[in-house]
Amino acid sequence: MFARRFLILALSLMFAGCRAAQPSPPRLAYGLPTLSEVTYHLGDTTTVSISMMGQRLELAQTGVADYAVTFEAVPGGIVSSLSVVELAATINQPMGAPIQLDRSDVSGRLVFTLDRQGNATISERLVVSDVASQMISSLALAHTFFPGLPGRAVAPGESWVDTVSYEGSEGAGTRSELSVTRYTVVGDTVVGGHSLLVISLEGTAESTTEMEFGGMAVKQSSNVEVSGHILWDSQRGLMFESVKTATGSGTVSVPVAPVPLPIEIRSILRVRLQRE
Repeated sequence: MFARRFLILALSLMFAGCRAAQPSPPRLAYGLPTLSEVTYHLGDTTTVSISMMGQRLELAQTGVADYAVTFEAVPGGIVSSLSVVELAATINQPMGAPIQLDRSDVSGRLVFTLDRQGNATISERLVVSDVASQMISSLALAHTFFPGLPGRAVAPGESWVDTVSYEGSEGAGTRSELSVTRYTVVGDTVVGGHSLLVISLEGTAESTTEMEFGGMAVKQSSNVEVSGHILWDSQRGLMFESVKTATGSGTVSVPVAPVPLPIEIRSILRVRLQRE
């Protein structure tokens, strides 16, 4: 869902009779955007390959969603309210009929506060069906939908590291994640007449999910490497686009298997500002 376009920023000083001042780099920190209501379009494709008794089984999840998001200023950051206005997703199982998800599988809103650097505190969660909780997580949305920011001005070539750790109950189970991401300002680009900062990202994420599914207790643990980019609109003060690709491995434990089964994971998550 993300169109990738990278342009390396060339900075130069011009001297013509008098010395020109070098432009100050933008301050990257969360505050009230110039747009208080926006819609983001999300696309998610995830494939989990399971090795079991000499066979390779594949579970694929694909989906698109439109998220209506509003912002409100508070001391030290912003409050974001997110609701799902459109949802169409399919879970293809290796030994069962495909599961279809739609807007009826989720209701309510997710309300969370972001400090200047994007650290999240949740005050209200979405209501998600047990099946849809495999793809829609209030915990993950609040803590990872928007990027971590340095809370200061950054120039091209500068980097910062953001660590996110969360855990808690959700739906029919529990979820935890620890991610470490390095962001680097690599240039800028122009989309739709808006100048956007191009920020690359790379890092790792460890996660564990335990849930009741189909009457079975399922536990999945994974360790993935993540890469991608963020397009940030400094003038309007909000994320324009995010692309994250994750690859890695892990295990899944189910009652019918005597030992945890090895898995391989591949996913790509694309988010882009659609309506303003």
